[in-house]
Amino acid sequence: MDLQVEKLETHEARITISLTDEAIAKARREVARKISKQVRVPGFRPGMAPINVVVSAVGEQAFANELADELGSKYYAEAIDESKLEPYGPGQLEDIKTDPPQLIVRVPLEPTVDLLDYKTIRVPYVAPVVTDEEVESQVQYVRDENAIVTLVERSAQLGDLVEADVEVTAEGKEVLHSHRPIVLDDAKIGLPGMADAIVGMSAGEHKEVAITLPEDIADEAMRGKVATAVIDVKRVSSRELPEANDELAQTVGSFSTLEELRNDLRNRLVEYRNRTSEQQYQNQVLDTFTGLSQIAYPPAYIEDRLNEQLEELKSDVQRDERMPFEEWLKVQNKSVEQVREDIRPNAIARARRGLVMRELAQKESLRVTDAEIAAEVERTLSQYGNVSTAELRRTLLQAENLRSIQNNILSRKVLQEMARIAGGELSAQEPETAPVLVNESEVEADQTSSAPGDTTA
Repeated sequence: MDLQVEKLETHEARITISLTDEAIAKARREVARKISKQVRVPGFRPGMAPINVVVSAVGEQAFANELADELGSKYYAEAIDESKLEPYGPGQLEDIKTDPPQLIVRVPLEPTVDLLDYKTIRVPYVAPVVTDEEVESQVQYVRDENAIVTLVERSAQLGDLVEADVEVTAEGKEVLHSHRPIVLDDAKIGLPGMADAIVGMSAGEHKEVAITLPEDIADEAMRGKVATAVIDVKRVSSRELPEANDELAQTVGSFSTLEELRNDLRNRLVEYRNRTSEQQYQNQVLDTFTGLSQIAYPPAYIEDRLNEQLEELKSDVQRDERMPFEEWLKVQNKSVEQVREDIRPNAIARARRGLVMRELAQKESLRVTDAEIAAEVERTLSQYGNVSTAELRRTLLQAENLRSIQNNILSRKVLQEMARIAGGELSAQEPETAPVLVNESEVEADQTSSAPGDTTA
């Protein structure tokens, strides 16, 4: 068997296997014998029909397909071993030639990642700052939460708490649908003009009013559009905010003074900001490592990631929208293939990050111990308080869930290690090297941010 291997730009290989005439003839005889054992050929005992009779009985295409399978199973594994290729998945037979006899197979290759000189990457970290204004905003929130609410028989005023059904639509699309009590404050409602539209209405009143949607609304297609708000007021209550003083502090917690409450609020803000800032920094570092790495993968790798993400989407729709995926597609007016193309950029970005994380885990010899997995299981169980967790424990200890826990722990370790490197921290074994300072503009433009938990190392 003679081999020719051609590396393709798609991170695949085309293997041309040259066969002898005798090898082809032998394969044809074996296929004919196998088929004639499975398909009754009149006038011949099972396995004894001549090749031309078998071809006539099953058709040339069916015989050719069986011959391709026979040649593939007989020579493919040997060709892969001899070519020293690392296939990502099964090869695909492209052609069988008879003159000269050749078997041509297209093989997807295992993805490769070159992190280059990743230990020199540096990404500046800006520590979060909590201002006095932000602390006072939290004090105001505490006042809002402890407002004295009194049902009144008058028309609504700014600052009142109004129970109302509110539906806002624009161009046939729902923008807001609320049946919960709302405070008449545009900043709290999120739609400028909505509070003014309700002001003056009393319990039992109905109104339809036009409002202009803001330019910063999440749905870009709706920005600046004129929407119709349908409002039905149920109840109107006044709100009296308590004074920001020591009495308020003593009411809401074990504080003696307002200053103690302010300090507690500041500490909570600092803790929250540090946590979210570290997560954002880890995401930024991951995107930086990904953008500076050389990554190659075959089309089949992305198609597999697309299949996985599509299954995730189906589960999300079933859980969040409480409808079959097929019904959701009708509501979205899209086909499965259109949805696949919609999620393709995200699937590619996630795939690239995942490959980089996997490579760094190998480079840095990051591992997850049984003790770490056990600790994570116990931490998860502790979140359920005094509730019986026997069934949950059995669920967590299932092999599939343990693998998921292991991957999550490893992902956290990888992100922490990347952040350590990008922050300029050196381990005892690392010599100091000249850093490569990275600005956000240097990271490849097609990266889209996602939480570390979305990627498995």
